[in-house]
Amino acid sequence: MDSNFDEFKQTIQSFSDWLDQIPPYEYSLYATITGYIIALFLDTGAQNAFGNWLEQVGQIILTIAAQASATPTNEEYNALKQEVSNLRQEIERLKRSSNREEN
Repeated sequence: MDSNFDEFKQTIQSFSDWLDQIPPYEYSLYATITGYIIALFLDTGAQNAFGNWLEQVGQIILTIAAQASATPTNEEYNALKQEVSNLRQEIERLKRSSNREEN
């Protein structure tokens, strides 16, 4: 089963790489042509069901992508923690420096 999943994962990754290389106008054209071709073979009820299913899949993918882009990676999180630590140290250094100047 794992080899089947790995093969499926590789196929999806290859498809994703191919999609990333398509220029925007061609991308839209391919989607339009694909939609028309699929619709030719489906009755109205199936068109509705399949179209809604594709929209749901798209919404799930978009939601996952939005959350992933809003959530820092571990590396980004650690870098932010280090930056906060550095800023705190700098604030303390400035406070000490200011106190010495006042005395």
